[in-house]
Amino acid sequence: MEIRYLSHEDKEDSRALYEEIFVEDEEAFVDAYYQIKAADNQILAAVEEGNILAMLHRNPYTFRFRGACVQADYLVAVATKVQYRHQGLMRQLLTKALGDMKREQQPFAFLMPADEAIYQPFDFRLMGNEDEEGLASLEEKQLAEEYDLYIEKDASYQRRHIHWPEWETTPMMMRLVHLPAFMAQIGAKEEQSLVLAITDPILEENQGTFQWEFTAESSCLLPSKKEPELSVSIADLGSFLCGMLGPKELIESCMEEKRAEVHKKLSLIRVLEGIYINETV
Repeated sequence: MEIRYLSHEDKEDSRALYEEIFVEDEEAFVDAYYQIKAADNQILAAVEEGNILAMLHRNPYTFRFRGACVQADYLVAVATKVQYRHQGLMRQLLTKALGDMKREQQPFAFLMPADEAIYQPFDFRLMGNEDEEGLASLEEKQLAEEYDLYIEKDASYQRRHIHWPEWETTPMMMRLVHLPAFMAQIGAKEEQSLVLAITDPILEENQGTFQWEFTAESSCLLPSKKEPELSVSIADLGSFLCGMLGPKELIESCMEEKRAEVHKKLSLIRVLEGIYINETV
């Protein structure tokens, strides 16, 4: 058995598994998906003797992240044949995909979960996606004024988009991937530094103790040998930066005498105040 990306010619071979697992999708939608999305996505698969046992699709999107243009993959069609489940195949696929995305300096990965519990062990967490009606019709200028993170609907987006009845919004999960790229868009209300210990069991390069240095518009993580003021998992760090966890929840692991100071520093960080994604695939 091997874990590999399918060639363009082999992508159609994954359709049988797609149709086996995602029985709710109409045939016309699957036709459109394989004609449009699979034209330039990446399909990572577990393959044995020519048979696809499990797969995930990396669909590329361009985001506006506080004015910066960044690339991030939408993980879709995450599927394993029933008889091969609970054998670690999806862990291998997700671990490789996340590692590849980190090498490509993608700040985060995102997905729409069928069940949140499936992805929580991989440090994906809900990202606080907006759910107001009518947002899908907003022009980019309006989105830029109201949201820190949203998909840029440029020419590439229009070429890849499947025109199909869509949800106004969808529950999305995010995982931090390339920390320097993400932190570059996270500033603070005043210049400061915080010594932070991060644990990441999947992406080892994200793990360690860092001095988190802030300006008004940006921040960076510098390796440090100092005693951490705060220890946090990569999942909780992502939840905090997406506004899903507050400083109070994050400082529970701090020593009592450090909590007030760390709480103050965390309160000054400009976490994301608006995220809007309404894509299906």
